[in-house]
Amino acid sequence: MKPIARIAVSICMIKLLGYIAFGLFLAFMVRYFYFKPMMGFGETAPDFKIDDIHGSPIELSNFSGKYLLLDFWGSWCAPCRAENPIMVMLYDRYKSSQFKTASGIDFMSVALERNKEQALQAIQNDGLNWPKQVIQEERMSSSMALLYGVKEIPSKFLISPNGKILLVNPDFKELDDYLAKELLKN
Repeated sequence: MKPIARIAVSICMIKLLGYIAFGLFLAFMVRYFYFKPMMGFGETAPDFKIDDIHGSPIELSNFSGKYLLLDFWGSWCAPCRAENPIMVMLYDRYKSSQFKTASGIDFMSVALERNKEQALQAIQNDGLNWPKQVIQEERMSSSMALLYGVKEIPSKFLISPNGKILLVNPDFKELDDYLAKELLKN
């Protein structure tokens, strides 16, 4: 190959690598800024008033003095369904616990759906046995998803006893470690 051809091929390769790098950078930025929930550590959790699956009203103030794990999920979402057994395990582990700065913990699941019956079936099949279950049939356009800036599921928020956001989309180890550290020792 002639030297001029090698230079031309090198220039093309450099340009191609530049386009690939720029594309990866754009993908990262879109994922980070678009999918990142609008709520962050230390912010006051937005107040809500919503009915659960039995028609009973739920408000954020109902959880005053307790931790609240707010879980956004969907029956149609494979990663959500895969996480549900871990959620059940965490609920069973901490539902009767006393904490240093809280009288307990409540779990609240918000199913972002198009089909309420499918969600009810998933709640039963997956053993989601905590009483605070909400189904909203507008998926990501639902009032709760918009209020908390949820753009993808699963999404979780751990809210403090005084209504502040403590953890946003924690992995289960991070969540378990945080709650275990806050347990009241007997």
